[in-house]
Amino acid sequence: MSALSHYLETEGVPTVAISLIRLHSERIENPRSLWVPFELGRPLGPPRLAEFQLKVVTAALQLLAAERGPVILADFPDEDPTSVDLPNWAPPFDLAPPEANLASGAALKGALQREAAKALPAYEGFVQANRRTTVGLSGLGVEGIIDYLVSFLSQPSRPDLPQGVTAVQQLRWAVDDLKAFYLEAMSAGPDIPSSRQMQTWFWDRTLAARVIIALRHLLLARDDKQSQAVGRMNMVPGAQVQRLGLQ
Repeated sequence: MSALSHYLETEGVPTVAISLIRLHSERIENPRSLWVPFELGRPLGPPRLAEFQLKVVTAALQLLAAERGPVILADFPDEDPTSVDLPNWAPPFDLAPPEANLASGAALKGALQREAAKALPAYEGFVQANRRTTVGLSGLGVEGIIDYLVSFLSQPSRPDLPQGVTAVQQLRWAVDDLKAFYLEAMSAGPDIPSSRQMQTWFWDRTLAARVIIALRHLLLARDDKQSQAVGRMNMVPGAQVQRLGLQ
């Protein structure tokens, strides 16, 4: 978007960008940027804090009236108010300790279905309250996602794929959907934990995380470049790879 702003400005359209990576804005030198000290994916700050998000948008739009230039790079002064972990936080659903042996397809599938069923009411509450969800990349429901992931562990090739979509690409989308399902379910409670707190809980406590890690190992062990790239970059966040000591 910062690069596009140069083209828009040449057509007489004033632009302002919200920047999550300050170095990029410094190098691209788009006319007006507001750098925000938030994590990637949260350009307006934490979810569900409309007043704070409005403050970010207002600060960005005010740069349109700034007289100095031709390049303006301003810093937003406030940190994400949810960047500090909440004491004693827990998601709005209870999970039993993971019970499945990853080598057993039927047992694994049943255990993962039971775990997802416990999170489902919280997820549905999140969708109802926010009128949106980021689940949907794979085109599968939760049951279909679980079936696909478990099947991939034992039989990596699947014939029933959308036209032009590889099994590995579908796997990536299904994993993204499953992670979004759990994170949105965790966000349904009244408290807003830090993103780090939710990620740590997911990767430490859920069977879904164990399945995704197993799939990552499977992809990294394959010879084709697509499997290795998806396994390395798209299955487990880099911060969790380091924290968990994954290879």
